[in-house]
Amino acid sequence: MKKNLEVYKHLKYNIKMNMINGLAWAIGFNMVNPFIGIYAIKLGADDFQVSLLNSLPALMVVIGVIPVTYLINSLKNVHKFAYIVLYIARAFYFLLALAPFFDKEFQPWIVVILVGVMNLPSMAVGMCWQSFMSELIPPEYRSKVFADRNFWTTIVATITVLVTGWLLDKIVFPINYQVIFTVAFIFGLIESYYFSRFHVVKRDLDEAKPGSFYEAFRNMFESKKFIYFNVTSFIYYFAWMMAWPIFTIYKVNFLHANNAWMSIFTIVSSIGSILAFYKWADLSNKRGNGFAVALSALLLGFIPLMWATAKNLYVGAIFDFLGGIAVGGYNMLLLNWLLELLPPTSEKMNYIAVFTLITQISAFIAPMFGMWLYTQMGYVAFMILTGIARIVVSILYFLVANYEDEIKEIEAKQ
Repeated sequence: MKKNLEVYKHLKYNIKMNMINGLAWAIGFNMVNPFIGIYAIKLGADDFQVSLLNSLPALMVVIGVIPVTYLINSLKNVHKFAYIVLYIARAFYFLLALAPFFDKEFQPWIVVILVGVMNLPSMAVGMCWQSFMSELIPPEYRSKVFADRNFWTTIVATITVLVTGWLLDKIVFPINYQVIFTVAFIFGLIESYYFSRFHVVKRDLDEAKPGSFYEAFRNMFESKKFIYFNVTSFIYYFAWMMAWPIFTIYKVNFLHANNAWMSIFTIVSSIGSILAFYKWADLSNKRGNGFAVALSALLLGFIPLMWATAKNLYVGAIFDFLGGIAVGGYNMLLLNWLLELLPPTSEKMNYIAVFTLITQISAFIAPMFGMWLYTQMGYVAFMILTGIARIVVSILYFLVANYEDEIKEIEAKQ
């Protein structure tokens, strides 16, 4: 009884720290991320450099995920490593504010490179956080805990984006971005501090040393469902992310969106996510994470088809609201499904690394391929093709969700 009470206290404490950490992240991240594209464009970035804002971060993950995984597996105190690296990652917010001090021709490249390199430490922290959540939050609590975190962080993010967009248009360029990014850096420090407050048990490397990344990759083939999940996620990420830079370019260059409108797009998308988080959580509890992910992926496929018809900012805002409903479910439940499919072994970090590597290879190639395809096909045809591709791949998610490994079938019969 006493042991159960102690476990409950630790669970409650970690949920609280996770929430505060998430709120601080939401403020800092949403003072930077929604506006980084227009910041780069104002500094003179061309279409290729805008596409690199999406591709280069993924490339850094592809390059770094294996050595980072080896490093993490060799550490006894992974938690300490994670929060120190998080401090480093958030320092990049401040470095972005320094770009206007350099020569005009180098400014957009500085932004692109910083955004890319920043994703390497962020990736390492993200992998650690996913592993911590699989250990600290029991499966029966995850849907509720993640829904709560996503609900409140999205509300805070919405307010943050609204205020940030207004301030960016009120303050002269580039001082506006420099002030905002510096404030984001301060909230990044707060985020890092509360991340350091997690109660995480240190690993005893002598008792159970995790296998190598390559062993995890080889052992992964014992679970066909995990393979199908990764393959489908790779294809869907490609169909999803190849349109990302096109959305930014179309909004800014053709619909003439300013900072306020870019914040509005983020806000309406966030509202859509807020309204749907608990519905998605309920659906995953009733029908399973796989079915819910597949349905959200299907709905997300209709968004490019809608945007193909967008002729003004107001209609675009409606489409982004609908997109927020779908993407909120996909992002939240894909993590749930990944954690559900992880083996109950010390190799969890390696399996997370496999998933991260596979999806980020797709995320690196897709935006550049999408930019090339967009220049060849034109906006409307490109959006229609993207939407159809997402819808087709979402059907694969439904098939994966209904697939049962032979091992599980045998266990069920016994």
